[in-house]
Amino acid sequence: MDRAEAEELLRTLFADPVAARETAEARMLDHPDPAVRSIGHQVVGIVLRDVGETQAALAHLRRALRLARGVDAEREADVRATLGGSLAMAGRTRDGLEQLDLAASAMDGLPLARVLVRRARVLAFNLERLEAGAADLERALEILEPSDDLVWTGRALHLHSWASTMIGDLAAARTSLARSLAVHEELGMEGAVAAGIHNQGWLAFLGGDLPLAFERYQEAATRYERLGITSTDLVYDRCVAFMAAGLASDALEVVELALGARRLLPVERADLQLALAGAALAAGDVPRAQAAADEACRMFRAQARHRHWVRAELFALWARAEDGVRPARLLGRAERLVATAREAGAPELPAALMLGVRIARAVRSERAERHVASWLGEAASFRASGPGTSRATGWLARAWQHERAGNAAAVLRACERGLTALDEHRAALGSQELRALSSRDGAELAGLGLRTALATREPRRVLRWAERWRATALTAPALQQAHDTGTAADLAALRAQHQRLAQAQADGAPTDRIRARAARLERSVRQRLLHLRGAGGGVDAFAVERLVEAQREDGATFVELTEVDGVLHALVVRHGRVRLVTVGDASAAARAVDFALFSLRQAARGRRAQLGVAGARLEQALLGTSLRHVDDQRVVVSATASLQGVPWGLLPSLVDRHVTTTPSARLWLRARAAQPTSERRVLLVGPGLGSGGAEVHAVAAEDRGAEVLEGSAATVPTALATLDGAALAHVAAHGSFREDSPLFSSLTLADGPLLVHDLQQLRHPPHRVVLSACESGVLAPVGDQELLGLSAALLSMGTAGVVSALAEVDDSATVEVMVALHAALRRGAGLGEALHAARAAAASDPVLAATAASFTAMGT
Repeated sequence: MDRAEAEELLRTLFADPVAARETAEARMLDHPDPAVRSIGHQVVGIVLRDVGETQAALAHLRRALRLARGVDAEREADVRATLGGSLAMAGRTRDGLEQLDLAASAMDGLPLARVLVRRARVLAFNLERLEAGAADLERALEILEPSDDLVWTGRALHLHSWASTMIGDLAAARTSLARSLAVHEELGMEGAVAAGIHNQGWLAFLGGDLPLAFERYQEAATRYERLGITSTDLVYDRCVAFMAAGLASDALEVVELALGARRLLPVERADLQLALAGAALAAGDVPRAQAAADEACRMFRAQARHRHWVRAELFALWARAEDGVRPARLLGRAERLVATAREAGAPELPAALMLGVRIARAVRSERAERHVASWLGEAASFRASGPGTSRATGWLARAWQHERAGNAAAVLRACERGLTALDEHRAALGSQELRALSSRDGAELAGLGLRTALATREPRRVLRWAERWRATALTAPALQQAHDTGTAADLAALRAQHQRLAQAQADGAPTDRIRARAARLERSVRQRLLHLRGAGGGVDAFAVERLVEAQREDGATFVELTEVDGVLHALVVRHGRVRLVTVGDASAAARAVDFALFSLRQAARGRRAQLGVAGARLEQALLGTSLRHVDDQRVVVSATASLQGVPWGLLPSLVDRHVTTTPSARLWLRARAAQPTSERRVLLVGPGLGSGGAEVHAVAAEDRGAEVLEGSAATVPTALATLDGAALAHVAAHGSFREDSPLFSSLTLADGPLLVHDLQQLRHPPHRVVLSACESGVLAPVGDQELLGLSAALLSMGTAGVVSALAEVDDSATVEVMVALHAALRRGAGLGEALHAARAAAASDPVLAATAASFTAMGT
């Protein structure tokens, strides 16, 4: 190998670092030419540096520099530049910059351009001197672009994109990134292409496009995995995106895997400690968040990375505030954090200001009061620009300003503007899970709006704000989630794994590997669905007048429950009026629901149970005097997200009424307008039921026109085809509710689980659905006043009503209850009337009565 071949290997080593190192060790380290030996040690040093072997890498690079001094000035300067960049990556930033300055002073032409690119990375990334780094890059590109050195041109353009992003010029960043990607694709440099796709994801994230960010990050991760590379930058950015989406457990998983993947450079470990702090804080693990944030702060100070220190200190301070540290002890740190964030132009400045305000508001002093006023004003200035979440933060600050001034009308206007900004952000999300989880970003705005409205004691205003942020993910424009080939294949494979799991459990065989494969397939499906884009547009506007008019037409009393500062209130819509009733302690309501469900389970098993006592407690805790003097036969209840699993039929005031529930008034109005697309009635039986699906055969005996699907014919594809557009679907199948991931809740069919994800493929959801299995109606509260689960998914797709079980039910009793329910439905009854008929038919027997009371009707 001669010097020219050695230099070409150095220039292109990132195309295949492993092969480059092998070549250098085999053919260059003992070469008679000191220039070739110097290049060989430089190649090995670069590869070792990039896999975290820092000390070994620096030893090779120093050996390369000693050899280069006996070759020529250009060789010496090139090695010195590599050594300088490597020292900076190891956390010795100032030593590294000194080496780079020496290299630059000795070079001109193309060699100088290469040094400038390396120095720009240290200036911009390590020292956060963005303008100086950008100037080096522009100077380097003036030299490189007329040349044919595509490798260094691609590197310079990629880094220029990053620096432009940090300066805030996203248009220039996208242009440079597109050009660098084109160069790297032409050269076949797969690692550089992966880095470019990663940066596309980062730009999408900064622009508020989470689905595109997740898609690009996943593609970059796949490419890195094929190359055997762990990119801690990508790990950090994916972690941040997961946190922005409310997926704290996903963020923790990503960063924990990376922390244990390989030995890390100090700069990499600092970044991952920062990511760990944010993920732990989002997951509610405050001690872990505080420890990781403190470690990241220490490392960033040592590395002189001030912008990164701002975020780490933000997490450290936030964790202490969550941990109950006295605000007076935190105010000084908040002052320093805000000042540093402002000086560094950090994107975390709005969050730092708002955290400072929260701390200062709890401190009674003139100094704290001055900070509250000035920091709120500065934070409010962000309401006019940036992504929806940043604008919402600005509007929250503006609302707090108006609250301090005592201007309730202005508070409500500011809260509305902030929630509208979040509506626009959520409209871009195609994943129902992401839409629901992202609602937490509006929790403070919605809560402040509702609290302010309640203070006015104007019932219609309170009702509007109680409804403003409730179950909006379910009323967003519907998306039919047609599965691509990969998703459909993963779902089919997942069903096969579940069948294997059931067989292994029955045989007493090991299940660990099967469970691991199923978990991998679930992650794959979920990742793809996170990439879905929304249909655009916000949620349907809610008008109290429309609800009042609908109530008049239906003759049903509508009751909406809402919680403010731990107190439950009821809004009763009846005869064209809205009445506000204060019910009482919300925690008492939650305890009453738990006791009622326990009593129902006892009664369904034939044991003694205090159903009467449970019902009376429920009524007092949930409704208070709301239904006093109400004589309407029909009642619709919209409870809070945490009070969805209520057996309303137990309440003394409701036992003789037609009761239905709804997650929100918007959904009830939409359900009223829904019409069936056919008259088909479908009865579906899954395997392994203790009753053998006896209620289906009993119902079918009285309804000869119903289609029955059971046995080996009851597969997921056949069931989906049969359910599509049905007027009524009764599904008797084991239900599995997944609290950890509600959209993987399922019904067991002949070939495995029918998932919520499968149902979202339907062109026309069934008009009404009856789910007769135990606990099939369980819903998970997520985000802020949002729900996920089987029933919620059906309603969001356009199903008008769902009957489902909230608790364990007796198999034989279920047969009689379902026969009575279907008989009423065939007579043209609504769901509430049909369920009332079933309860009346079951009243004479305690087990029958408990079983009937365990079913609830959601919708119409």
